[in-house]
Amino acid sequence: MKKKIFIYLLAALLVSCKENKKEIETTSVENNTIENKTNYPSIKVGKGPDALFLTPDKSFLYVANVEDTLISVIDTRTDKVLKNIDGIRYPWGFVYLAESNLVAVSGYDKQVAIIDFNNHTILKEKLFDTHIGGITANKKGNLIYTISIDDNKVLQLDANTLNILKTFPTGKGPDGIGISGNDSKLFVTNTEDGSISVIDIETGQQSILKTGGKPELIHSNKDHSLLYISNFLKNKIHIIDTEKGEIVNEINNVVTPEEAVLSKDEKLLYVVSFDLGELSVYDASTLEKQSVTYKTGKKPIGVMPVGNKLYVSNYGGNSISIINK
Repeated sequence: MKKKIFIYLLAALLVSCKENKKEIETTSVENNTIENKTNYPSIKVGKGPDALFLTPDKSFLYVANVEDTLISVIDTRTDKVLKNIDGIRYPWGFVYLAESNLVAVSGYDKQVAIIDFNNHTILKEKLFDTHIGGITANKKGNLIYTISIDDNKVLQLDANTLNILKTFPTGKGPDGIGISGNDSKLFVTNTEDGSISVIDIETGQQSILKTGGKPELIHSNKDHSLLYISNFLKNKIHIIDTEKGEIVNEINNVVTPEEAVLSKDEKLLYVVSFDLGELSVYDASTLEKQSVTYKTGKKPIGVMPVGNKLYVSNYGGNSISIINK
């Protein structure tokens, strides 16, 4: 996230950063749709809903309200907000910690917290000397990796104590983070450099993938052999083979993409367009765009498939759209 020259209140800073990040002029692409509804039901949540996390039993959807100090917990059976988890300082991202009942959450205002999603309570938290961005973890769930925005670094944290074990340098404006299937490499999007850092966790050595534009959000397939990375200014999705550490494919002509998330069976890829307020569907194998496009709320960012439904976080509408496929 780009730092401002003048000092504002933290909440004002966060709003300003988000808006500057998103408000750009774009050109539309041809889009033949067979479904273009605008009357999907929605759920009101906190301010600036962004990242989403689904509990393993699919019963609860967590919403990171990035302009607020709470996480909204939605019961997916009733599609109502069950409760709000207070005390998360501008929640940014989530990562599930192995085969546990725990999810780690990053808070932009210098916080990492661990939440027990069985009872939706904060178990522990730690404050740092830097604003915190994206977050991921290894397969065992004993190591957490999160972005130190101010320092242009990745922090490796002990998941039990949240103490810093190691740090790794990144490029400028680090944002999203992903991890390879064998837990050997980290991938970090550098929004100011227009690049992706590929970091060897054991040696700390780093290589750079030059993308141009503004690479941002990172999602993976189940085994983390592939990462899907949105490039907001280049209007494309980069697909990285994590073993090779290379971009092996791309989806072009995606207007201001945000999250790119696979369906449960990994046959479809759902891609959110922030400026168009749309959710496009691609064949995950051929990368061909499908004929159906769903309308969302205002300024969508996150998407989560759950059964025959798609939940979409509308950053500009403080709501979650519920799309029946």
